Amino acid sequence: MRVYQSTLRIEGSSIGDQNPLPMFRNRQTHREVSDNGTLPSELRSKLGYEAGERYLPYRMQDRYTRDRKNLLLETIVLENEHLQAVFLPAYGGRLYSLTEKKTNRSLLYTNPVLQPANLAILNAWFSGGIEWNIGQLGHTFTTCSPVHAAILQDENGNDFLRLYDYERCKNVFWQIDFHLPAGSNKLILYVRIVNDNDKSVPMYWWTNIAVEETLQARLFSSTDEVIYIDHKVKGFGLGKLPYLPTVPGKDVTYPLSFPFSNEYFFQTPASCDAPWEAVAYEDGRLFYERSTSLLRYRKMFCWGNHAGGRRWCDYLANPGEGNYIEIQSGLAPTQLHGLDMPAQSEWDFTQVIGMTDIKIDKAHQQDWNQANQYIRDCVDHHIDAEEMEKLHESMRALAQQAPEQVLYTGSPWGALEQLRRELKENRSIPEGFYFTKLSTAPEAEHSDWLALLETGTLPDHDVQEVPKAWMVQDEWLALLEESLEHQENQSWNAYMHLGIMLYERGMEQEAIDAWEKSIDIQPSVWVYRNLAEAMKYASRIDLALAYWKKAYLVSNSFPDRALAEEYLNLLIADKQYEEAWQMYNALPEAYSSSDRIQIIVGVAALELEQDAFVKQLFLKEFAVIREGEILIIELWYKYNAKKLAQSRDESYSEIHLEEAKNKFPPPTNIDFRIIGE
Repeated sequence: MRVYQSTLRIEGSSIGDQNPLPMFRNRQTHREVSDNGTLPSELRSKLGYEAGERYLPYRMQDRYTRDRKNLLLETIVLENEHLQAVFLPAYGGRLYSLTEKKTNRSLLYTNPVLQPANLAILNAWFSGGIEWNIGQLGHTFTTCSPVHAAILQDENGNDFLRLYDYERCKNVFWQIDFHLPAGSNKLILYVRIVNDNDKSVPMYWWTNIAVEETLQARLFSSTDEVIYIDHKVKGFGLGKLPYLPTVPGKDVTYPLSFPFSNEYFFQTPASCDAPWEAVAYEDGRLFYERSTSLLRYRKMFCWGNHAGGRRWCDYLANPGEGNYIEIQSGLAPTQLHGLDMPAQSEWDFTQVIGMTDIKIDKAHQQDWNQANQYIRDCVDHHIDAEEMEKLHESMRALAQQAPEQVLYTGSPWGALEQLRRELKENRSIPEGFYFTKLSTAPEAEHSDWLALLETGTLPDHDVQEVPKAWMVQDEWLALLEESLEHQENQSWNAYMHLGIMLYERGMEQEAIDAWEKSIDIQPSVWVYRNLAEAMKYASRIDLALAYWKKAYLVSNSFPDRALAEEYLNLLIADKQYEEAWQMYNALPEAYSSSDRIQIIVGVAALELEQDAFVKQLFLKEFAVIREGEILIIELWYKYNAKKLAQSRDESYSEIHLEEAKNKFPPPTNIDFRIIGE
């Protein structure tokens, strides 16, 4: 077995800079989730718990484009004589590819390009490989950010790979150890999550595996009972495979039977010691994964056999090369079910991934339950529950071993948390983690917080500078509040950060007070923007717009395009189309040409009959279009409806809109609907 560094040359678009504005959590901490009456009370429990969107302390990654270039990515390779695994440490440790060396067959769907799209909690996400999702619903905070990587050795002197990081939102540490012992035709991975704090924390984990989608790819798992999406109630239902009421008469263990994007969650019984999921292909391949019991639940996601779904597959890759299914495994019944990780606890599980050959007729026989039993026997033959448990114990024995050779350095936040604990709490971080020494460079993203920790003062900055990193952790709030007790430490920057930390906690008035103190010390576009956000959430659009006008005046022009985007959005929401159009035309080209601003201002252009602008929108291929986004579709229909009314010398009405929907299907390049009409 070998672990080594390498590179991957690939066509793609880099993630680009981050959006500097703080995005505050959903005021609804828990999400309202409906069902069609089929979910029993135990499956209603914790449904929607802590599923409201959260972003801080991270920043949105929305600066990528579709202008692809030849990229050279750093990789880490783990291989033995049977398999080669290629990881991308700069992209959340994504397992980019897993290849059977003898046949050159890929176990996973391997995307030939790296094309970010607006599909994750921080916006940027790309398809393919295996993604490790921890912390919060919406893929993961670091899916397009660097994580740490190191080589370790087992008791026999064999190298293995550890990916690890400190997750700032939930204040936990996580690691994944990857093993490919000599002779093994399965990738072994061991996951450990550590909450070594004195309070529980909402937790989330889903291993997200992309595998090839083919016409006859068929799903199997430990149970036939699934929670499925019922679009009629915009919620969940409970049913049994292979047939679900949402697609009458269709065997939905074949994902392409769905005429819309969909997913279902296998409700593995608690008695199952080693849950599993598998995909059988028409050429006789079987992809399978299995885990220990903590990782209990399984999921299937597909884009569906319809125009919008096929468009998404092509959009994320190259035309005809983007077809994949997601095979996921998680800790809770669905991704909208929450759970708490107790104080001073560790969770761990082991998972194996492999491929074998099967008898095609048995895997594709009409009776899914009989086919499922055959696949279960095949998986058991390669690794059964007893073997899984033994493997888990051997992996666990290595979990607290210190990294020996650092291969890749991720973010500085784990090292900063380690230093904070050592200086303020007389404790360190869990065994098994190692973070390189912090940079003391003043331009480093963590430099303000390092200064607060070591000097007791958060540094001040010029108001035109983009603020440094956000922080929301309780312990840092206490340090900042203690610092502000001293008059000499009070600055516009410190009160700005204080307001952000308070507002994220739901302490709206206290946050507004802090921001007003910041403005009193020195007005800044950043704080006026935050006050505008607070007023918007309070449904005081008039006050929000007033703050935005002050923001624009105090900065002479917006120092970042995200400010212009938000201001334009609010103007159009308030139907101030003329002002929005004038603002758009006054923007520098670097701002006005951005995808999101073009889509936003398209609404004003249509209302003001700026036909040339609207028509060019329909020809573009946007980079930051959202999953299921219909704004551009609505513009298309309304534009054509207005033309119908004009051609007949009639006043525009809903009748014209309905007619346009029937007569003018949207061009493929703007159709990203995931359900359809």
